[in-house]
Amino acid sequence: MPIIRKHLWTGWNKIVLMTIFTLTPSLSNAQDFTYEFNGKIIEQATYYHRKKDYLLNPNQDILDISPWKNRFYADINLDLKYKDTKLISKFRPTILSDDNKTVSHTTIDDLYVDQMFKDKFFFYVGKKNVKDGVALGSNPTDFLGEGKEVDFTKREEERRLEREGNYLVGVDAFYKDITWTAIFAPKVNDWQEEKDRILLKASYLLEPLNTDMSLHYFNGDVPGIGFNLSHTANDNLVLYTETAFRKGSNKKIVRLISEGSPNTYSIEDMDDNEIFAHVATGGHYTFKNGTNIICEYIYNGDGYNQKNWDEFEGFVTYNNDQFKKGLFLDSTTGNLSQANQIINFRQMRKNYFFTRISNPSIFNKIDGALVLFVNLDDSSFLVNPSLDYKINQDSTVGLSSDIFVGGKTKEFGMIHWGEDVTLTYKRYF
Repeated sequence: MPIIRKHLWTGWNKIVLMTIFTLTPSLSNAQDFTYEFNGKIIEQATYYHRKKDYLLNPNQDILDISPWKNRFYADINLDLKYKDTKLISKFRPTILSDDNKTVSHTTIDDLYVDQMFKDKFFFYVGKKNVKDGVALGSNPTDFLGEGKEVDFTKREEERRLEREGNYLVGVDAFYKDITWTAIFAPKVNDWQEEKDRILLKASYLLEPLNTDMSLHYFNGDVPGIGFNLSHTANDNLVLYTETAFRKGSNKKIVRLISEGSPNTYSIEDMDDNEIFAHVATGGHYTFKNGTNIICEYIYNGDGYNQKNWDEFEGFVTYNNDQFKKGLFLDSTTGNLSQANQIINFRQMRKNYFFTRISNPSIFNKIDGALVLFVNLDDSSFLVNPSLDYKINQDSTVGLSSDIFVGGKTKEFGMIHWGEDVTLTYKRYF
């Protein structure tokens, strides 16, 4: 098996991290200096029950998908504080293996300086994983998290914690019940390919109403505004809604230009001037025994309507059929490769339903959850059971699975495998 080493951290990041570890022991005795070091080591193995033949990958000839993947990594947090200055760092050195190769890399989630002024203003610069949103099944207002890779084998609230940050500069200003935030994330050649982005946010605490509210303005490749509202009805029930309005979309749609030998298609952008609404709204209820139930309705304004989906389905079905017949192999191979790039599972259509039932302390040892994620437009769905067993205070072992159900022309029926199983061991330090 070939071994490939790919370092995602730059030379500058490497120098900074080495400096941190070198200076921490010598600074630990300095007055007003404190530090916190913790994390976990994770061994995670996933098996995929691949489909022998399906629309997006006929005879498994278009994509070479490994039947297994192993990820061994550490999730390390090191925070340094000297008076009113903090250095926050979070990084994940990783060895990722599958049937084809082994790759090593280090991902920087956080590496930034946070400076406090007059107990009200916090100025930060560096690389930071900014997380916005109040829902779990989808986060329309998580503007700076768009396009970031997350691990879908993890629980919903854990996925965004392990996510590469953005290079940015920002400031938070705290007043009695209001927090103002301004962030600029520039395009940085070779480091950050996204165009310049600006995020402005105002967060309000309406304490008499047990309600939190935030307003967002985002200027980037797909500009928009956002609104979050979370209301604690009582000790058991929390209700929330998360909404974003975006001008334009990154989604692509397929158009049939002409029928012939072969058919001719075009891949087009959605209307850049159209305003699309994105909504995640719902709530969660916690029973006395700790069992928690979450229900959310998710609406993607730029999701495919039936006409869009029929055109995409026809594009995939036609090219799959021609490929299997050995006809027009160059064009059909290219078209099916494009189809695999276009499809974005969990966000392709307009209407979804997300629900989860969980209990973190079954028999005081097991953290269990069961997720159902339904495409309301075509009735295909995902079932995700998971169990984490607490071995002792410092280690857990977990078992989870994703089971995709739907006909071959449905969204979750087009997934490359029918189900997967993940075994995870975590050791905390």
